[in-house]
Amino acid sequence: MTSGNNASNQTFEQHLKRLEDIAGQLDRSDVPLDTALALFEEGIKRLREASDTLTMAEGRLKELVERADGTLATTDGRPLKQEAGDADDD
Repeated sequence: MTSGNNASNQTFEQHLKRLEDIAGQLDRSDVPLDTALALFEEGIKRLREASDTLTMAEGRLKELVERADGTLATTDGRPLKQEAGDADDD
């Protein structure tokens, strides 16, 4: 019935796709209560896993950002100040 058995081995995009599928199923009025509860539980699990993935990605971005000149800088989550030659005026 659900495809949540191996949810932790899936990508962020796969979690989002399944969450969209679950939301669509829950929007229907003919879903039995036990099915709706199982879908809701799976959705919560996938939402948490997708959120954890985003948190890890944010941490990685905070660690290092490569500047235009090839040097690396720590950002701590703040945007880097643009240096004179770094502006993108395209």
